[in-house]
Amino acid sequence: MRSDFVSSNCEKNAQTAGLTDSYQRHREMVMQLISSTVKDLLGTSGEKCSSLVLLGAGNCMDVDLPKLTELFKMIHLVDLDSAAAVTAVERSEGNADQFKIHAPVDIAEPLLSLTSRDLRAEEDNREQCIKVLQALSAENAVHEIPEADVVISLCVFTQMIDCLCSLIPEGHPTFTNALKAIRIGHLRRMLSMLRPGGVAIFVTDTASSKTAPILHKATDATIAEIVKQLVVDKNFYSGTNPAMLLADLNVLSRLPNGPDTVHTTDPWIWHIDERALATYAFRIQKKLPVKEETEMADVPESN
Repeated sequence: MRSDFVSSNCEKNAQTAGLTDSYQRHREMVMQLISSTVKDLLGTSGEKCSSLVLLGAGNCMDVDLPKLTELFKMIHLVDLDSAAAVTAVERSEGNADQFKIHAPVDIAEPLLSLTSRDLRAEEDNREQCIKVLQALSAENAVHEIPEADVVISLCVFTQMIDCLCSLIPEGHPTFTNALKAIRIGHLRRMLSMLRPGGVAIFVTDTASSKTAPILHKATDATIAEIVKQLVVDKNFYSGTNPAMLLADLNVLSRLPNGPDTVHTTDPWIWHIDERALATYAFRIQKKLPVKEETEMADVPESN
């Protein structure tokens, strides 16, 4: 992995480390999604789910770690920044044995090892470019993590797109295909880390007040209509259009280990520091294996 990408991620974590209060509304929404998912998976048994995977865990301010230890037996934190994850676990004052940190990990591998040369579309580099796109869209899970009940992507997708934009501009001939490959790859990797019947929760910010000042005035009653208009106006982060994600999930649903059901949440407004972010989530349940029952027909006895 490139040291500049890793250090940039660590710097962002350091900058947001003191913004715990700014995450409160966002954290509440994410925790509601997790709690309702656990209830759906367990029913009224009152037990814990076996494991949870947090992709892009970072400082873990998107979630309430102490509460998660009440819902899951094991929690896997996956990120580039091992120091941030260690600090988050220590701050939670929970049972350290319930946490496993996986860092530094490129969950969009090989994205963080690429240079702009790898994505050149010219004839002399076309074969290499195709190999890179195939690798970005491949089903590469974090191998040391057992299949989990729940996998959550914590607004890490837009960070992946930021990395892509630092490699090639949006008008680059390869940009659209690379963006789609990263999105498909991320969804496939989330699904591959789930046990059959498990649930992936894809959380992403989709627009910022930096280009849409109206988000500063958004409320729970108005945010959905505002996001719809921002999509119409194409004023959103590249790759986060909910319609495109649904189209990708529809394609993946044709696979044996693809999505069984997909639910989209209403968007919510997230005020962080001086920005307002429009945020939403998909709740994706993985298919159960198809049981093939073969019944032997009665064979008449020969005379």
